[in-house]
Amino acid sequence: MLFVLVMEVINHTVRWLDGEGFLTQLGTARVVQRVSLYADDLVLFVAPNEHDLLVLRSTLQIFGLACGLFANLDKSVATPMHCSEDDIARVQHILSCRIEGFPSRYLGIPLSIFRLKKGEEQVLIDAVAAHIPQWKGNLLNIAGRTTLVKATLSAIPVHTLIALCLSSWAIECIDKLHRAFIWCGSASVFGGRCKVAWEIVCRPRDLGGLGVADLRRTGVALWVRWPWLRRVIRNGPGRHCLMLMSGR
Repeated sequence: MLFVLVMEVINHTVRWLDGEGFLTQLGTARVVQRVSLYADDLVLFVAPNEHDLLVLRSTLQIFGLACGLFANLDKSVATPMHCSEDDIARVQHILSCRIEGFPSRYLGIPLSIFRLKKGEEQVLIDAVAAHIPQWKGNLLNIAGRTTLVKATLSAIPVHTLIALCLSSWAIECIDKLHRAFIWCGSASVFGGRCKVAWEIVCRPRDLGGLGVADLRRTGVALWVRWPWLRRVIRNGPGRHCLMLMSGR
């Protein structure tokens, strides 16, 4: 907790620099929050001009001298967004950090300003498939397999769905894994083994379903939660959240 409190100083410092006009305005509208901070993972949004980069480097150096927590720029990564070759060279010269393009992984989520490719979404699908206990599937009845899907398999995509809009292809692949494990306890199902339509399975129990999460509706609910938090908790964590979604 002490470490987190100290790191919050960077958040307030950058907000003060932005409010006092020391940092260049980003885009046509003023950015509400330039900092995304989670423990020791820090994301800063700055314009790639010499003045802003020097202000950022000096701020990190002063912060390190004050508290002893120096930023290791060799391990830091700069991800350019619509930058020219001159901008990228300037960032690398002043900050001396690695330059990586999108998708950029932050807290385990592949963030991107573009639509994610199938190969990048395949990582999430493989993670769901790896947690299917095929040896245990035949030892459980349908009720037990359904409980396992709701408690474990359906929870794996939630972390990614908070920030990303998965494609219909990726959601369908994950639903196929869930469907196969529920009905036959394996990673795939063929023929008429599916006893009930998947739309009915995803309904709440009081509406005749099994209560399995509908990933499409779950994703929508998670996305609209951010503007809802910003509206009802004006000084809470939702006010400082940054969300980057890949368009469908």
